Amino acid sequence: MTEKYAPSPALKDALRELTEAEELLQQRRLAVRAAVAEDLKANPDVTNAQMAEHVPYTSETIRVIAREYDVPRKRQPTVRSIKPKKRTAG
Repeated sequence: MTEKYAPSPALKDALRELTEAEELLQQRRLAVRAAVAEDLKANPDVTNAQMAEHVPYTSETIRVIAREYDVPRKRQPTVRSIKPKKRTAG
C-alpha cells in the first residue's frame, strides 16, 4: 500500500507566496483602474484612446472602466429605442 502524498513545506510556502502575490496584484490592478477613472474625471478632454497610450489597457477597456466608475460621458448616446411610438387619438 502506498502512502498518501503530502506536499513538502517548500511547496506549501511557494503556493502561499504565489497566492499572496496574486492578491497583491489584484489590489494593484484595482488601484490603477481607480486612478485611470480619476484622471478621466479630472481631464474631461482626454479621450479613451489617448489614455490607452499611457496604460496597459485598450481604449475599449478604458471605456469599461469609465462606465464602472461613473465617469461622465463625452457625448450623449446616439442609439434610440426601436419600439415604435404609440399613436394616440387626439
